Amino acid sequence: MTKSFALMTAAALTLSACEVAEVIAVDTGREAARAVVTPIVADTVPGPAGVVLTNCIIDNASGDELLVLAAQGATPNNITLVSNILARPETVACATTGLT
Repeated sequence: MTKSFALMTAAALTLSACEVAEVIAVDTGREAARAVVTPIVADTVPGPAGVVLTNCIIDNASGDELLVLAAQGATPNNITLVSNILARPETVACATTGLT
């Protein structure tokens, strides 16, 4: 009984550590993508409205899209990707809410 409890506790702690590492990796990827998206958006929408749009874009990008943005920087393809993410209904709804 004690061995089972110890194994279950060790497994739970290991899973918790994996979850923490995953959250850190996602946050790092989001911040790296944000560093790319912010100037792209600021070129056309500066100031607080640009910050709102940037947040909505980051929040509505997929994990793969965040990785592409973070890895490639402000390339023409990423500018198109940002535009495509911004055009999504969820992103438009986020921006509409955030800008009112």
